[in-house]
Amino acid sequence: MSRGARTGPLLAAMLALVVGAGCPGDVPPESCISGDPIGPIPPLVLVPVGEEASLRVTANPNMNCALDEGSFPESVTAEVQDPDNLPVQATVELTSGWGATLRFTPTMTGRYHVIVAFAPVGSLSQFDVYVAEDERQRPSVARLSGVPQCQHLDRTSSGTWVCDGRAHRGSGFPEQTVGRDHRPSTAVVGNVVWTMVEGQVRRFVDTGEGPLVRAGSALYPTSMATDVSPHTRLATETEYLVLDATTLYRYTFTEELGLSVARTSKWTEQPGLAFGSDSTQVIAMRVGPTLWLVSRFQAPVTFLARTRACPFQLDAQDHYVPVSGQPCQVLAGEPLGHGDGVLWTREVTSTPRGFTSVLHRHLVTAERGLVEEGVLALGDGLSVSVPELRAGPALPVITSFGSTGPAATPRWDAERNALLLVLLPGPGTNTGITRVSDHFTWTVNLDGLTDLRIHPWTSTP
Repeated sequence: MSRGARTGPLLAAMLALVVGAGCPGDVPPESCISGDPIGPIPPLVLVPVGEEASLRVTANPNMNCALDEGSFPESVTAEVQDPDNLPVQATVELTSGWGATLRFTPTMTGRYHVIVAFAPVGSLSQFDVYVAEDERQRPSVARLSGVPQCQHLDRTSSGTWVCDGRAHRGSGFPEQTVGRDHRPSTAVVGNVVWTMVEGQVRRFVDTGEGPLVRAGSALYPTSMATDVSPHTRLATETEYLVLDATTLYRYTFTEELGLSVARTSKWTEQPGLAFGSDSTQVIAMRVGPTLWLVSRFQAPVTFLARTRACPFQLDAQDHYVPVSGQPCQVLAGEPLGHGDGVLWTREVTSTPRGFTSVLHRHLVTAERGLVEEGVLALGDGLSVSVPELRAGPALPVITSFGSTGPAATPRWDAERNALLLVLLPGPGTNTGITRVSDHFTWTVNLDGLTDLRIHPWTSTP
């Protein structure tokens, strides 16, 4: 049975109360309890599992019902249903004026549906509450002093932290500049660090002692194109790929030849549509020998913006070219982030209250390309931030509307075959949570010091 169908008993009871109270004859009885047809939602709809949730719910008077001056709700009832559509024990009580407090303790993660009805005046409110796994108290693994924030953060196998274009060995070692901070194109693979600075691509190696050692440099090509700044990059210990709006640049390293500029490849003839908060035009992902390039384009007939993922492989001349016989894939939504073998997209849909987001998780596979593995519809009370995507891998960050309360990120649960939310480490009111990757999440300290707190993270259980 659908959630809409199960509102019957509570709605019927409310109608009986309204009819008994005497709604104006020319106004349908159900209108006297509806107020806003969907009712207001509380400011906090993202709560941890296993803890009592206390929500302030506000009634909504309907001016069509000719309410007497000083009329207030005299009673309130509530129903709460868990993700399996089973009833949850809950209490609700009127507080003052047009408000009530709803309390219940969720025992499983997922989306809960809530119905609150006021009588004889007020509203019937329906909204969803998202219950998340609580990892806010996960201990930090490092704290970098004098670092206000990072758009890209990773660690070498030997333990050196690389924040944007700066390397941090630890106490007793000075900060080392290895690349640029603005729109960094840093990539860390094992003990190899790739960076860009001053028109050069540089390769560093962490020997485990002292600063990173430069192990090669090569020029980044100049161009008359409008936008040649890096949009995305991929790296192994011996190969570095960086893409601008139209071109893929390839760098290779061997012990004999050092760092060399390999052949460049046009991945598109014309720049596409931008996405992300920093006007990104391409995301590069790899599975085996296949490079998947994700971009936005305008459909030729409908002129609607669409997302596509196109496969490329090296040919005999070491050019990355489209894979013959394997067409591009059209994906739902707009690119929102990516991680290890996973692409996140977001669809925006209209609702009676405005707009809401639907997140899609696409798994990059060798056999079938990008396969949609999970979908998460966010209610009206949740918002998702749009990150800077040129900085590197980033997972979606979700907060209650207005950024009140804790922040969360989605995580794939293979056992339940569902996307579930997990609360991020750090105080819930900390707006300094800047990035979440497959391996770390990092926050700006709340005490005013320019210290960066780093927490370990996994995007799957």
